[in-house]
Amino acid sequence: MNAGRRTPNPGPGETEVKRTFAVLGCAVLAALLFTAGCTLRHAVIAPVPAALSEIEGYASLKLTQNGETAKSKFSFVLELSRRARVEIQDPLGRTAAILYIDDRDGYFVLASEKAYWKAAADEIIAKFLGTPLSLPEMAGLLCGRWSGKGGGDAALTDWNLTRDGEGRWVSGRREALAFTVREFFPNSPVPRRVEFQTLSCRGSLSLLAMEFNKPLTASVFDLDFLNRYASKSWEYIEKALRHED
Repeated sequence: MNAGRRTPNPGPGETEVKRTFAVLGCAVLAALLFTAGCTLRHAVIAPVPAALSEIEGYASLKLTQNGETAKSKFSFVLELSRRARVEIQDPLGRTAAILYIDDRDGYFVLASEKAYWKAAADEIIAKFLGTPLSLPEMAGLLCGRWSGKGGGDAALTDWNLTRDGEGRWVSGRREALAFTVREFFPNSPVPRRVEFQTLSCRGSLSLLAMEFNKPLTASVFDLDFLNRYASKSWEYIEKALRHED
């Protein structure tokens, strides 16, 4: 997903990059919201700790929007009640875009353009979701734990959630966003494969790896590099993603 200028005769790789960015909004949505599904049939995952502070993982995503289907991979880091980072890769495994979110601000960064768009966290999330999403909601969707239902974080009470016979959360809806867990990790309430839908896209997500409470490197949320980048409007970022001059 190189965000450079358009070439006169794009090759197959660039065409795939363009298709991926056509559904990038949903990719960010899925990256912030859903973790599920592993391609290894016998994969296991450690129990979610009672005191959960960090979630770090890697996933693959298949998305369909406006008749276009694209696949992508991304890594994510979430510090509960503080901030999140999502790094989206292009089909060649290069970093295409990075999304930073905290409780107030958000940044959408295009490294190849040395440009970023800054806005309120809710505004950046709503640009892709059509609705804001809180960090506790992200944690609930990632880990299958909704501690705010019946108490705790007020935002979680807005969800209409359904449990199965084992007490696991198997589906949910909040406004236009809906998800269904198709598979869980063995003997775990953690989703393994999830299908989801919004007004603008539908897709499925497969978990490749996930760890809890892993010590984070100091550079994960370091934004000092933005001093060398240019602040741009969302219109500029959109044109760069579409390879428009």
